[in-house]
Amino acid sequence: MADAAAESVSEGTTFVDLSVERLSRRGGISRASFYLYFEDKGELVRAWYDALDRRVARVLTEWWEAERPTGHLLSSVLSRLAAEYAGQRFVVNAVQDTSAHDPLLREALDDAFQRRTTALRKHMVRGQRAGWVDPELVAATTAPWLVAMIDRVMEQVVSRETDDPSLIETGTDIIRHTLYTV
Repeated sequence: MADAAAESVSEGTTFVDLSVERLSRRGGISRASFYLYFEDKGELVRAWYDALDRRVARVLTEWWEAERPTGHLLSSVLSRLAAEYAGQRFVVNAVQDTSAHDPLLREALDDAFQRRTTALRKHMVRGQRAGWVDPELVAATTAPWLVAMIDRVMEQVVSRETDDPSLIETGTDIIRHTLYTV
C-alpha cells in the first residue's frame, strides 16, 4: 500500500489529498477491502509510522546501550538511521502531513519522542556515573535537545541528501563533543 501511495504522490497528489478510492485501486484492492484493514488513511499512516519507529528504536538502542560509545559506533548508528529515513521518505512525509489533523498520530509521535528522550537520559546518567559522559551536563534537558535535533535532521536534511558523508560526520562530531568526555 505504501508503494501505491508513493506512486500517486510522485504524480503530484499530496497524501492528504489522495482518496481512499484511488489509493485502494493503485494498491490492487477494493475500497471496501481497504476499510476491512484500516479505519481510515490515518490508521494506515499510524501503522507505517509504528513500523518505522520500531526500526529506528532498534538502531538507537545500539547506541544507548553501549558502554562509552566510540565515534565509529555513533557514525554507524547515524548512517543506519539515515538509511531508514531515506528509504522511508514517503512515510516520513505522510506522517508529517497527517499529524496536523490526526490526534492519534500526534500521540504516537509524542510517545516516541518521550521514549527516546528517556532512553538517552538514562544513557547519559549511566555515562556520568562511569565517567564517560560530561558530568556538568543536565541529562534531563540535554536529552530532549539532542533527540529533537536528530529527529529533525533525519526528517528534513539527511533523508534527502544521504550521499553527503559530511552530514553523518557532522552529526557524529556534535554528539561526541556534546556528550562524551574526550
